[in-house]
Amino acid sequence: MTTPATCPDFVSHPHVGCYTCQVASASEEQGTTAIATELTNHSIACDVHQTGGFTMCVYIPLNNGAYIYANNEGFSFYKDEDCDGWANYSFANSENTPAKKAEAIIQTMKVVHA
Repeated sequence: MTTPATCPDFVSHPHVGCYTCQVASASEEQGTTAIATELTNHSIACDVHQTGGFTMCVYIPLNNGAYIYANNEGFSFYKDEDCDGWANYSFANSENTPAKKAEAIIQTMKVVHA
């Protein structure tokens, strides 16, 4: 798993002017670091990607170039790097913790990408 980490000079958020620390802070604030950590705890390989404008997504590679992008609101399955998607899911109110969000992703992966 690769999650955004702060730089060696980090003292506290926000580390003004430091792109590395801004990415790490954005991931923490948006919940993607926590979701990625929970997925990793379940042996799901993933990374956190910055998709532009400090919008963070958990990237979960699947087979044949397919992948999942997940954030604090939900997740989507994509079939290739051109972002051709085939399934979108929003988290239910009951999935309000990173652990429950990770579990929802894992259970959906079993059904959709079996």
